[in-house]
Amino acid sequence: MSDTNFYSLKIADIQPETDSAVCISFDVPAALAETFSFAPGQFLTLQATIDGKEVRRAYSICSGLNDSNLRVAIKRVNDGVFSNYANDQFKVGDTLEVMPPQGTFSPDLSQDGKQFMCLAVGSGITPILSIIKSVLSSSKNSTVTLIYGNKRTNTVMFKEELSFIKNSYLGRF
Repeated sequence: MSDTNFYSLKIADIQPETDSAVCISFDVPAALAETFSFAPGQFLTLQATIDGKEVRRAYSICSGLNDSNLRVAIKRVNDGVFSNYANDQFKVGDTLEVMPPQGTFSPDLSQDGKQFMCLAVGSGITPILSIIKSVLSSSKNSTVTLIYGNKRTNTVMFKEELSFIKNSYLGRF
């Protein structure tokens, strides 16, 4: 059974991803490293007190298995209580209540040489990014094809990171 307790994690870094989205990296203490180990495609549930109310939202992990940090992307949503608060108020050093990774949207990485097809639209790229990075870094012969749709080029999340991955894994991505 999944651990549904919340743990206090500090925000280690905040990076703007687009005009309407931020990437939040967490400082996971060594004592919680196993608790927060994840499979690509999983999500974290974050909890914050906003205007005196406890608010919870789930966000997909965008880190790859071999990344040195645990991070999620939070896209601003019209009238979104949590997403607007996160984009406007979160600061490095703030502490959030975070539930350990959950979800089963994960590929089987046990066999090398597989071909993966990933489809994403808009902020749906977040769990896909975790999958792409994990597949390419954990397998020497697997390939990934990505079809990614977006309304406008200035709202493409992870545009630079995807370009870096493409250049790092030429012929496989």
